[in-house]
Amino acid sequence: MKHSHDIPHLGVVVAACIAAVSGYATASVYAIYYLRDPAMIGDIIGTWKSFAVLAFGFWLGSSSGGKAKSDNQDVTVTNDLSDPVHTMEGKNL
Repeated sequence: MKHSHDIPHLGVVVAACIAAVSGYATASVYAIYYLRDPAMIGDIIGTWKSFAVLAFGFWLGSSSGGKAKSDNQDVTVTNDLSDPVHTMEGKNL
């Protein structure tokens, strides 16, 4: 059963992520163990640290983003497509 919150082409997304991480890991091992350039090693370690921070931030944001509560929980949208919500778009406030 497909839900509206499912990721389209999930298999392709997962495969691309695995390929990207595997490719960078292979390049990292090559650069660290064979090239032994201190500047390159520092860049690689920095990139892995940034990746870890990004992954943790994404996990934290995605796990808490849908659980945020607002003070106005009783708001109900009553208009339909024939009666759109009017905004002040394009005007200076």
